[in-house]
Amino acid sequence: MKRLSALDSLFLYFETPETPMHVASVTTFQPKSPQDGLFERFRAHVAARLDLLPSYRRRLQPTPLGLDHPAWVLEEKLDIDYHIRRAALPKPGGMAELRALVAELHAIPLDRSRPLWEYHFIEGLAGGAFAVYAKVHHSTMDGLAGMATLGVTYDFEPDADKGSLPARIVPPDAEPSDAIELTTTALGDFVRQGWRAITGAPGLARSLAKAAPHLSRDAQFLYRYVREIPRTPFNVVISPHRVYATASLALNEAKALAKSRGVTINDIVLAVTAGALRRYLAARGALPEMALTAGVPASLRPLGDAHLNNQVIFTLSRLPTDVAEPLPRLVAAQAAGQEAKELFADIREFFTADVSILGAPLVVTAIARLWSGARASNWLSPFFNVIVSNVPGPRQAMYCAGAPATHYFPASIPYHGCALNITVQSYLDQIDFGLVACRETVPDAQRIADFIAEDFELMRAAAAALDRGEAIDRIAVAAKPRQEKGQNIQISEVEATPAERSARTEKASGLARQIEALSAATDALKEKVERKPAVAAAKARSEPKAAMRSKAKPARRKQ
Repeated sequence: MKRLSALDSLFLYFETPETPMHVASVTTFQPKSPQDGLFERFRAHVAARLDLLPSYRRRLQPTPLGLDHPAWVLEEKLDIDYHIRRAALPKPGGMAELRALVAELHAIPLDRSRPLWEYHFIEGLAGGAFAVYAKVHHSTMDGLAGMATLGVTYDFEPDADKGSLPARIVPPDAEPSDAIELTTTALGDFVRQGWRAITGAPGLARSLAKAAPHLSRDAQFLYRYVREIPRTPFNVVISPHRVYATASLALNEAKALAKSRGVTINDIVLAVTAGALRRYLAARGALPEMALTAGVPASLRPLGDAHLNNQVIFTLSRLPTDVAEPLPRLVAAQAAGQEAKELFADIREFFTADVSILGAPLVVTAIARLWSGARASNWLSPFFNVIVSNVPGPRQAMYCAGAPATHYFPASIPYHGCALNITVQSYLDQIDFGLVACRETVPDAQRIADFIAEDFELMRAAAAALDRGEAIDRIAVAAKPRQEKGQNIQISEVEATPAERSARTEKASGLARQIEALSAATDALKEKVERKPAVAAAKARSEPKAAMRSKAKPARRKQ
């Protein structure tokens, strides 16, 4: 028996009929030639590995009377045909058909009376390709832990056989799990937690002393975030229906852009996401004047920790949707990301996933159901506008039934008050975006995915133009989109004079100063480029006149 941590359990307590709390991946594979029996090979592959992943055989066991978090216990009679299923796409078997099927599958909650996982082998993709939709409950593991399971689910060699099975990821648990043990261990955990709190008081005091110099700054940061979070069409109560969207960026192009601009891949992800959301909301006449705020999961997992559990919290980061031009928006995203990292560094020591609270299953579940039933997200201020998660993916090629993977798209969780979740995973030489949204709230989520790819190309073009020193006006390729109602912010104004810019800079925040500096540098470079032809023309006109004056001037006689 293994009891869930408080953090693992929250994904169970917050689950409602409209908000199933599972995560998934959609991996596409392309065989070199048409083959028969692919599903049977995949089923045999998984069956041979059932003892390697604890989550394959574990199911939930509630604690009697809801005294404490539930526990994982061994499922003796595993129905493998329930967990491994087969599906086929209608013709033409393109990405649109695959996304529609994934949206339907992702809307169906997992059965808590069984181990919380399903694999769907999807045939009928164009060109003989196939896909695997793998769904697991978030209470079993977070994204980084999920990366550790890929060597069990798939192979990293094209002709791997049973002789190359990976080692067991975690040791098996002792399995006595009767009601008496579940109750006594719940009470024991509560007592032990109280003792840990007493003995850990000196460490907590040291952590508080360490964070004290920044407490005022962090409090102001959080207050400003909460006060300035705008309301958008995403921040409403959601339905149980889902829509799924995808986009892909070239990783080598993203790395080149990051190197040229001195930013990170994550800065680029936030910037292009902000650009896409800006265009989408503006087209709907719903773009707020203030920047959107993203809930960004951050890992608490120590380096090298591969335990299959959750060690993650949400941090807040501005999405610069109020910045029109791609490169200034990238600068703003970098500054916002750095600000969020500094806050997280100060507070991460105060978070723990191991908290035992008597009655938590009943109390927290009741609060979640009350929040959903009262439709509170429709009238209370949102905690954040969207979720944006970036998880490093596998750097090795993956194979299923001998076929190499071509894409590895994620699929995550929208929730009441946050109808859109954007999750990003890298795989080999690409960055794959998976967007999951409420169908009634964001029915056209694929437009946002398409805007992400388009904004990335606009950002690359603007960076290339700036580096070449030609056609500086291309920096404004992402001009302010037309909006039916309301006004949005235009950060860099080309018509402003240097004196006006200087005055604004003195009053601006650190973020605004960085954007103004980039704008000023752009204007200076533009002026230099435009001045060269004029100087050359003036010089050409002056040379003939100078020659004529030298001929007309009489020579002086020597005395």
